[in-house]
Amino acid sequence: MSLSNIAARRNGWMAPPRRARLALRSEWLVLLGWLLLAPAARAEAKISGFQAALDGKQVLVSLALNSAFNRRFVARLDSGLPTAILYRFELYRDGRHWWERRLKANTFEVVAIYDAVGRVYTVFSRLDDKLIESRTVHDRQALEGAMTRIERLPVFTLADTEHRRLLLRVRAELGSRTRLSFIPVTITTDWVESNRIRPPAPQR
Repeated sequence: MSLSNIAARRNGWMAPPRRARLALRSEWLVLLGWLLLAPAARAEAKISGFQAALDGKQVLVSLALNSAFNRRFVARLDSGLPTAILYRFELYRDGRHWWERRLKANTFEVVAIYDAVGRVYTVFSRLDDKLIESRTVHDRQALEGAMTRIERLPVFTLADTEHRRLLLRVRAELGSRTRLSFIPVTITTDWVESNRIRPPAPQR
């Protein structure tokens, strides 16, 4: 018996056996690994009606984001802080493995700021980090439509050599929160796939 265990027994306390200490340490390492490798929290919101279409070489997308305006999201809006929804789009060749066929990625971000004096919302839209629109809306219903409805947005431009069948994926990110009070995690929807699209064959 070690000297530390002898001293502990004299004081009325016995250290746990080495096997138990190793098991407890392993459980803590598994928990820490899970927290570090799970940087996203599942959002209540859901994407529906995700459609892709072609207009020449441009890929256009339409979708609806449902149940995004929950109590947490509305409270942030009403505080006057910039409140954003970020849509992540990915373009793929329609093949077997995701990692072999991704072609491009892009983002579309909608940011709203509430002016409590004028009682209006200013909405900024950015595609690929470039401002493409700013507008003012006067009520919550119009704001929700501006942030959660996308109609025929051109998110990608195809190369002239791309003629295979394609599909897109999208998810929405609605801010962040903390896990265990100190680990930031992104609040995100599930990934959703679009319909397949095929660029026209080259003319001979």
